[in-house]
Amino acid sequence: MKRREWKRILSCASAAVMMISVLGGCGKQAKDNETQTSPETAVEESAASSETVSQEITFPLKEQVELTIATEDGTVASLANNLPLWEEIEKRTNIKINWDVTAPAQYVEVMKLRVSAGGELPDVMLLPNGINLGELGSEGRIVPLEGYIETYGDNIKAMYEEFPHVKSLTSADGHIYSINTVSENAYFMPYSFVVRKDWLDRLGLEEPETIEEWVKVLEAFRDEDADGDGNKGNEIPFSVGGHAWYTTFWAHAWDLHLFYSDGWYPDENGKMQYEFISDKAKEFYTWLNKFYEDGLLDPEFLTMGDETKLFEKVSRNEVGAFLAYPSTIPQLEAALAANGVEGAKLVPLVPPKGPYAQMTEILGDVTVNGYVVTESCKNPEVVVALIDYLMSDEGKELMNIGIEGVTYTREADGTVRFTEYVTANPDGLAPAEVLSAFGCQLGLPYIMSTERGEAMLFEYPDDMRERFVEVSEKTRPFAHPTLILPPATEEESSLISGLMGDLATYVWEMTGKFTVGTADIDAEWDNYVSYLRGLGVDQILEVKQAQYDRLAK
Repeated sequence: MKRREWKRILSCASAAVMMISVLGGCGKQAKDNETQTSPETAVEESAASSETVSQEITFPLKEQVELTIATEDGTVASLANNLPLWEEIEKRTNIKINWDVTAPAQYVEVMKLRVSAGGELPDVMLLPNGINLGELGSEGRIVPLEGYIETYGDNIKAMYEEFPHVKSLTSADGHIYSINTVSENAYFMPYSFVVRKDWLDRLGLEEPETIEEWVKVLEAFRDEDADGDGNKGNEIPFSVGGHAWYTTFWAHAWDLHLFYSDGWYPDENGKMQYEFISDKAKEFYTWLNKFYEDGLLDPEFLTMGDETKLFEKVSRNEVGAFLAYPSTIPQLEAALAANGVEGAKLVPLVPPKGPYAQMTEILGDVTVNGYVVTESCKNPEVVVALIDYLMSDEGKELMNIGIEGVTYTREADGTVRFTEYVTANPDGLAPAEVLSAFGCQLGLPYIMSTERGEAMLFEYPDDMRERFVEVSEKTRPFAHPTLILPPATEEESSLISGLMGDLATYVWEMTGKFTVGTADIDAEWDNYVSYLRGLGVDQILEVKQAQYDRLAK
């Protein structure tokens, strides 16, 4: 991503020559010690300072500013623990952050209560699902940010140009109330079909490319001795982690967006549809039922809970194909080897071509939940300038890969390689967990970097790395990002209040029943559609259409 090139200034301090980069600048901080390997040493001994200027705001600030930020806590290490990365950001900006953290499972309800109470709010907060952005704005509880972005947000504006989906975050009243994390990485190693290549080779089968070829491969896994243990029929051809929702990943071959987009998607004429009640959905469910009845789908798929049980089955040499992020493959192959399975090889595949489409859904390049500045904040310009810094090249590197010389090194050709602190963690943490515990990708909006994903690949064997890149590139033309609509107005929210949850509950219940045959598709389809309409499908579609029309302008 291009970043505005600001003029570089040389200054002397304590006989050390330091490069001073201006906010949004592309330069990297000069270091006295390029070989340092511990986060403590890096944070304590860093000789370089980064001065960042955007209009009237210069980092580090001459006088410290404190901000209270409410957000979900990290899953590996708490933001409240003075993580090395955020200590470094404080040093470079002179902004002290007091983290107001809540466990992810409780965050939504906690913040709803705090907002409804009407008292003082934190300076900045992650906006949780269920709190209406436009309503908060109309009530004056959160601050419009477009003016601050215009003055202090050159990198944010550059991000808006690069990620056009971000315009969906503009509220119906024309204001920008939230700044969201965006992802350069959305199309890199998407959620994929994964197959046991050694099982294919043992049975003399090619990698499947179409729905028909997939069925033939899975029938062979069902009927033949695919695992090579001398017993036919003890293999699970295809499995999923979670619940009925995961089976709908197959629906992409029917041109249905049921997985990440939850069935709300515009047709070719820009008319919003609820695809779960479409003729194509009925056709897909009919196929899925046969898929199950023919013994190709794990009979326990409805009770798998999460991916933990799936990965346990994969590790025990029971599963021939499944759904997962390709990044899980090295760990799964290692687990198979530890269980005495020699020569096990897992490969990701491009999405299958079906009767109507060949596509896959991805999470998209914009996160749904953004950060807002509340009416309680005395320094909204500082908040915007800080987020702008995190979206500069320097900030992006900090947020994604940490501190150079500590968590990563950069080779002469620019290639990033993680240090042993990340790749050989003494506590047994995976690289992503190490970086999270360091403070990366936590706390405030940033740009998720492709560079991070590429750096992760260098720890994999050459053939595996090449495969990941190959599949990512081959999948890209078929990738459909999650549809993110502009915020609903207060009136729109009132029309559909409480409807979405009931709708989703019933849909996923019926998805399971249609799949296993406890509900007859032909006999019960009309009642299924009628019941969903009674739950408010048409009201929701009216609101979704209005939102989409604002997006399409």
